[in-house]
Amino acid sequence: MPKLKIFLVLALFCNLWAIPFNIESVRDGQGDEIRKGQLIKVHYKGYLILDSLRMEEMRKRAYEDSLAALEFAVPADSAQADTAKAAADTVKSAADTAKALVEPVAVPAPTDSTAQPAWAIEAARKDSIERYKNKWLYINTYGGEPLEFTLGVGQVIPGWEKGILGMKVGEIRYLTVPAVMAYGERSMDGIPPNSDMYFEVELVHADPPMEPDKFPQNVEGLKWNELSKGLKAYDEKVGTGKPAVPGASLKTHYTGWLLSGRKFGSSKDLGKPLEVMLGNGKLIRGWEEGLEGMREGGVRWLRVSPGMGYGAMAYTMIPSNSTLVFRVELLESEVDSAVIANMDFFPDTTTLSFENGPEGLRYAVIKPGEGEPARSGTNVSVHYTGWLVNGHKFDSSRDRGQELRFPLGGGHVIRGWDLGIAGMLPGEKRILIIPPGLGYGSRAHGPIPGGSTLIFAVEYLGE
Repeated sequence: MPKLKIFLVLALFCNLWAIPFNIESVRDGQGDEIRKGQLIKVHYKGYLILDSLRMEEMRKRAYEDSLAALEFAVPADSAQADTAKAAADTVKSAADTAKALVEPVAVPAPTDSTAQPAWAIEAARKDSIERYKNKWLYINTYGGEPLEFTLGVGQVIPGWEKGILGMKVGEIRYLTVPAVMAYGERSMDGIPPNSDMYFEVELVHADPPMEPDKFPQNVEGLKWNELSKGLKAYDEKVGTGKPAVPGASLKTHYTGWLLSGRKFGSSKDLGKPLEVMLGNGKLIRGWEEGLEGMREGGVRWLRVSPGMGYGAMAYTMIPSNSTLVFRVELLESEVDSAVIANMDFFPDTTTLSFENGPEGLRYAVIKPGEGEPARSGTNVSVHYTGWLVNGHKFDSSRDRGQELRFPLGGGHVIRGWDLGIAGMLPGEKRILIIPPGLGYGSRAHGPIPGGSTLIFAVEYLGE
């Protein structure tokens, strides 16, 4: 068969089996049309579009599953008879509902029969039957929380990205979405592969659109102040609210660029602020040091060297050894003293008085204890946090809310711990600087590169 004929046959096959993408607005909204980058909330109903055989199969399966659930009801003569009966009645009701689904769909006429002529009511009834006869409802958010997402950043299926764009608050749209614009060949939360879909979507809220940050034409010309080696800052606007301090929960808007001006990330593109905690080691060091001292309402630019950023690590939009530029606006800074009391912060080792321990270990006591010292051969309990020398936190028992227990001196932990914890008093807290030979040596260990010097905050809780 000539290639042209083959193409025409394939095209005809696709037209026969693929549903067209369609948008139908059934209720108008108010205000401005939504656009990409806005944070929105929607209520929706989602349906699978099935052929008659698949529909019959789904209805029978629902009926059989409901009947099977009846077998798990507690016997009526048990101590929980009343509860069991109520549960059985509920399941039976579900079974009856599922059984009714096996019958042809029947949509009741509108209750307000006086508002419309009989022919209009009958037409609406037939239209409703036609609209839903091959659709299986699998999700309904009404009665619960609406779905929140940012439009245009890939958080929802392509059919939604295209079908919701331009809606107004209060508007309702019906979307018919072919599988290729839904989940395609993937199976997702009970949705079979290659499923065509139908949605009823109501836009219930839309945050105002955000204007994007712009990279300065002469970034080197900003009035930079050197905060520390490899970190510079420029305050575009000095805030007057609460300060950013270690342990504070911060709400920020930010945009990040490479030094070339190429943007790699922005909270404004997602339509909502980034929430972080300062001092818990989850941020790059350039942010940990660069944001400290800012006040609410302030806007600060940061110029972050590789050593204060991601170093030799490469990410999708960030090459290795990249100098980064950030514009950060501090919206809120909230401090919870109870949270701070249970946190370890990366220590400023230049201000501590270290003692030389055995085999190259160094330690500083930052909180004294009292009682019997920790001895080799006993089971000890500690809380700890560990960092690399660049401030990156790689582990913490406090984050998990669970102390660590182990036999001291038996080689169950790195040697730096066996040496550094021995002699600690209950309640004592130390900063340990552990050279590679007392840690993990030249081999990598999870997030710890080979040859790493480790810094630990360790609190001895007793035997």
